[in-house]
Amino acid sequence: MVHSLRKRFLQVWLGIVAGTMLFPLTSSVGADTPSWPIDRVDFPNDVAELRALQTRVQQVVEKCTPLTVCVLIDFGAGSGVIVREDGLVLTAAHVISGEGPMGRLGPYKAGRKCKVMLWDGRLVNAKTLGINPSTDAGMVQITDPGPIDGKWPVAPLGKSQQLRRGQWVVALGHPGGPKDKRPPVARLGRVENLTNDLIRTNCALVGGDSGGPLFDLEGRVVGIHSRIGFTLNQNIHIPIEKFLTDWQRLEGGEVAGRANQRGQPFLGVVFPEDDEDDAWITEDVDPSTPAGKAGLKAGDTIVKFNGKTVKSVKQFRELMAQHRPGDEVQLTIRRGVTIMTLRVTLGRRQ
Repeated sequence: MVHSLRKRFLQVWLGIVAGTMLFPLTSSVGADTPSWPIDRVDFPNDVAELRALQTRVQQVVEKCTPLTVCVLIDFGAGSGVIVREDGLVLTAAHVISGEGPMGRLGPYKAGRKCKVMLWDGRLVNAKTLGINPSTDAGMVQITDPGPIDGKWPVAPLGKSQQLRRGQWVVALGHPGGPKDKRPPVARLGRVENLTNDLIRTNCALVGGDSGGPLFDLEGRVVGIHSRIGFTLNQNIHIPIEKFLTDWQRLEGGEVAGRANQRGQPFLGVVFPEDDEDDAWITEDVDPSTPAGKAGLKAGDTIVKFNGKTVKSVKQFRELMAQHRPGDEVQLTIRRGVTIMTLRVTLGRRQ
């Protein structure tokens, strides 16, 4: 009981810390205050450790706020982060393409003019570069010279695969879009899950944060905000490695990823973002898709694939990867308390 009350007390204090990142508390941190390790995964145990975490986060926010930008294109807005002295900005593909994260609204063309709003409200000119609709990675190039002898301040890149569950991270962005005289907003959170394809954290994000940076407590970019989860504190970020894999193609203005997906089997359902979750269908199924034609519905959970037990989204995708478009497969699903088997002819991903 005492432990749970102490944990709740610390969680409340951490909420206060997260809300005052840009406005440090008046009390000073003494020389005997312990340092907070960047890879620590638990909560502070006392006030001294709480102050150590606060100090570490304040340092990250102070360092990274000038590197976090707002990307303004057409009537939309998202976030981004400057990662190279010539003004190269990482963002989410759907921010600059006008599409959903999976890119469904037609061909994309690089070189579109846009604006980048800096942390202090100044606007500079920019243009779109390449995107990868499958990973939601995108790039923007600032075309105006930077403030430091023509160069821009940059954020260093980290390694998302070195993150650990429970590790503290800081999300910066422009929730709700740009606001007059408001710098990028910082949210403190922890890593809840990590795979090769995504980082899931409980940093509270809303619309407008998409494309913004996720920092470790060393101030290194480890991910880019991609999608908001079912709740405000269940959010998905693109691992920085996804940008590194397609770096040259994105910088060259190409659409990466789609070529590799052609010929892959297509079912037409949306699963939870966490690959370790059950393979249940989270959104309404389009009746024109293979899943829709077979009778699959939102809320169905796929429990077997051709007789093989399916325990997670990841396992389902691995089984799908063994087939080709046109193959007929047998899916056993759970709908409420009913178990049924459906035959599905897989389509071709466009």
